Amino acid sequence: MTSLISPKNESRNSVLFLVLILFFSSFSQIKAQKSLSLEEFINQEGENNTVFIKNLVFENIPTVLLKDSKIQTLGEGFPQKVSSDISSLELLKSENNIFRTVKILQINLGSEAEKSALKINLSELKGFSNLVYIFINSETSLSPDEVDRMVSGYEDGDVIVLFQVNTNF
Repeated sequence: MTSLISPKNESRNSVLFLVLILFFSSFSQIKAQKSLSLEEFINQEGENNTVFIKNLVFENIPTVLLKDSKIQTLGEGFPQKVSSDISSLELLKSENNIFRTVKILQINLGSEAEKSALKINLSELKGFSNLVYIFINSETSLSPDEVDRMVSGYEDGDVIVLFQVNTNF
């Protein structure tokens, strides 16, 4: 009796089978994004790959300051940053054209009460068409799990959530 499958076809079928297994197993390994501390992000990405985020966080760039539910612009040119206190979060939900060039949204927390009050969903930030980072700058301790409960809607997208705890010694 003659075999209908030649060794060449059998080899090709085995390769195709392996490719399909690898393809489908890659989907099972995709993980939702998690928040990271700024320091951890810089360490993971390396010095050369984090110049952009360091400039956004530490340099004097055109900024929209949201404080006590009032909007103020600082610097010349299109804003790259929004810095907001907890009482001004509702302003972020407006489709204000001033937010369209913003790359980083920094939310400043000063107390435990503010920390527990922070709930933001990326889908509500309709005016932020170029947002790359959400950065939570806190005066009280924070864990990645706490930050993940504060911010939602970024897990499967392109926005990276970072945080930093500033302590006074």
